[in-house]
Amino acid sequence: MRRYTREEFSQVFDSILGERLPGVPEQDIYRASAVQKYKRGSRRAMPSSIDHRAWRYSQLGTINPIGGAYGPTGYGGVSGGMGLFANAIASGALTIVTATIGARTVTISAPTLVVDAYAGGLLTMFEAGQPIAMLGIISNTATVITLDGLLPGTYTAAATAQLVPGPYHEVVAAGLSRSAGGAFDPCVGILNSPLDEGGNEPTAGDYLWIQTWGLCNTWASGSYQGGLGGERDVYMMGDGAAQINLALADATRLGYQRIGFLYSCTGPVGENVAEHPGGTGGVDTTIMNHLVFLQIAP
Repeated sequence: MRRYTREEFSQVFDSILGERLPGVPEQDIYRASAVQKYKRGSRRAMPSSIDHRAWRYSQLGTINPIGGAYGPTGYGGVSGGMGLFANAIASGALTIVTATIGARTVTISAPTLVVDAYAGGLLTMFEAGQPIAMLGIISNTATVITLDGLLPGTYTAAATAQLVPGPYHEVVAAGLSRSAGGAFDPCVGILNSPLDEGGNEPTAGDYLWIQTWGLCNTWASGSYQGGLGGERDVYMMGDGAAQINLALADATRLGYQRIGFLYSCTGPVGENVAEHPGGTGGVDTTIMNHLVFLQIAP
């Protein structure tokens, strides 16, 4: 029988409970914290649930590129069910100092990087006569990038290279996102942390778990399931709210990001929409919450 190493066991536990930082207490999945307690992008699962609900650890954005309806902090009034968008700002062009074939690190002279700002992200490099490099980033200092694989070539200052941060490095609400109203930003999870550890609403700079998989309550925009038969797909709108496709033949939202499918819920007078599908079994009511089976990241 194979004997697993301590490192292998740690990786298994981290994938279930999250990669907690040394010397800090556990953080509940429904509580935000002003203090970082887990590695950004860390995964946490709920194995006891039938659908194995999952979360990722992130930070609520501290910048406000374009303003928006929720103000510069932007999270207190939308404490549950809103989609959050990745705020992934690329590094810009890198000046390579050392990047040797077979190495796992790249040293640069510019720009100066914020420590671990790109952990969990991606390095891309191209130089004439060398293979294209696209490798994951484990960590970074101000000038050294540690990769999750070996460099396939040797690159110089002539290389075209940049870093992209991981999707959970920082997340923002609609209106605070980098594109107009969040229309071009990817939704990476649903905000379901109604309070911080002091009993207050979450605010910019707080660290929290955002749900990425399994049964989840979302903030709906527009219509509720049951208005038309066969309505199941759920799309993420630029306002951070979920929306069903209005009809099977309606292509209006097919270009939007699909985040999962509608789950069974209740219609009028306790009727179950799943038992009475179509317009006769539910009411197409506006601005109601959806129960969604999320399928963003397992």
